[in-house]
Amino acid sequence: MNTESIKHIIRAFLILLVQVLVLKRIGLGNSWIWLHGNIFLYPIIVLLLPFRLSRHYVIVIGFLLGLLIDMFYDTIGVHAFALTATAYARGLLLSYLEPRGGYQLSMSPTQYSMGLNWLMTYTSLSLVIHTFLFFTAEIFTFVYIGQILLNSLITFFLSMAVIMGYHLLFNPRT
Repeated sequence: MNTESIKHIIRAFLILLVQVLVLKRIGLGNSWIWLHGNIFLYPIIVLLLPFRLSRHYVIVIGFLLGLLIDMFYDTIGVHAFALTATAYARGLLLSYLEPRGGYQLSMSPTQYSMGLNWLMTYTSLSLVIHTFLFFTAEIFTFVYIGQILLNSLITFFLSMAVIMGYHLLFNPRT
């Protein structure tokens, strides 16, 4: 295992700790925002994986991380489903957003390597997919499409703020 792999593992472990020990418990009483929204930081673990990693590995990592989150949130496969789908969509989004010169395979999709505008586009598209699929699986009926969209929208904005804060504060270079 090289030092880059160790950095990714440590970063994933710390993000998971923050997610399950801090962000899971955040709430402002009965505020309508907290009744309809969550803060998801953990999708960036999959989003920040190196470009050279094959789609199969990314999907397996997404599934296993989702199951781990499900254990702490007492959900039955909802996080695993959403993160696995996000991991699958990652490859499609990277193809869609690929710059003219292509990707440098040794890099990861970070602000340092790709620029802030590209990173915000990539992160926001991935997070829209993740939050919509999460609440679709959680509610599991399109009868409540309004509830799904409201929850997805609130969670998207809360999560995007935290994720962009993470990128601006820590600015991972690998």
